[in-house]
Amino acid sequence: DYTLEALEEVLDPAQFFRVNRSYMVSIHHVQDVMVYSNSRLRITPAVKWDQEIIVSREKVADFKHWFDGNN
Repeated sequence: DYTLEALEEVLDPAQFFRVNRSYMVSIHHVQDVMVYSNSRLRITPAVKWDQEIIVSREKVADFKHWFDGNN
């Protein structure tokens, strides 16, 4: 029962990235990243997930840097 803020403090930032107010993703579970509307990105997770995971506009540049550095 951790908040995302608390998880950000304890998880390895090379392995986990907070993409928006609701989601944090693991580099090992990102299957695909696609351009989405309004300069945002949509993540396709490697596991079945019914909701869209969208990288917020403010975090797109940081996400690209994190993702490129881990692949």
